[in-house]
Amino acid sequence: MMIIDSHCHLDHENSPDKMIQAMDAGGVDQIVLFAAACENLPSVPKSLLWFGRTVLRSPFRNIAVSIYEDAVMSRPGKIKVSGQFHQIHARPDNKPVSEAMKQYPDRFIGFVFLNPKDNPDVMAQLEQGVREYNMRGVKVHPWFHNYDPGALLQDVAARCRELKLPILMHLGSRPETSNIQNLVTRFPKLNFILAHLGIPWFQKTWAMARDLPNIYLDISGPYLSKNIVAKAVKEIGPDKLLYGTDAPYGLRTTRPGELSYADSRSWVDSLPLSEEKKEKIFSGNILSLIRS
Repeated sequence: MMIIDSHCHLDHENSPDKMIQAMDAGGVDQIVLFAAACENLPSVPKSLLWFGRTVLRSPFRNIAVSIYEDAVMSRPGKIKVSGQFHQIHARPDNKPVSEAMKQYPDRFIGFVFLNPKDNPDVMAQLEQGVREYNMRGVKVHPWFHNYDPGALLQDVAARCRELKLPILMHLGSRPETSNIQNLVTRFPKLNFILAHLGIPWFQKTWAMARDLPNIYLDISGPYLSKNIVAKAVKEIGPDKLLYGTDAPYGLRTTRPGELSYADSRSWVDSLPLSEEKKEKIFSGNILSLIRS
């Protein structure tokens, strides 16, 4: 069975060599790699992660959304984790990812990380990522970079449609930073991957994945759990879900500096599905998107 980790940030904590070691130990064949979104973050307490994902699927979801919102809006340009502020990269650096791809061409699949906000060079950066760096998709982060994707990603989306590149998006916590309906409507043949099961809009994004052919969700990150992934599979089915980890964060263990695929793999390995359907989640779905 082929396994592809569809959501990884390149960071000093998970250098290319260290990622290869973790992949080999965990039986992972390839990863989708993109630039770091921010300074390396500490681990979020497990109790807070449990609270967040539980409340987001309850009648009290606004409480969790307000906490989620405060993490990036209390000091714009930074993210707050456990009371400490860390710099968000306004212009993620794609070059180190391209160098990792050259070093391990059979293991790393690059996505170009773009921020269209106040960025007249965004289209040139997209072309460089595709033409020079041979990247196979686009990563965007309206939550961290605080913009309306429906307004600012029109040109990027049009070019991605021409190039047949999927867009992986981490939605924001406000209506404007999660505004993708007009993109989805205007570009019905452009595939969108919503990160972390569409957090913090589980109800809305799961329905979109069920109903629309061009909406996919990845199951990456410590913000999720084996239980919520099982619920997503039951509600959406395996054809619209992509295995991922949000490395380095989703690969951390209780041992400092150790990265392991054991826990995240168990989320899929334990599902009551056939091996064929598990392989769709592990690799088949992402391969269909980057080969289309």
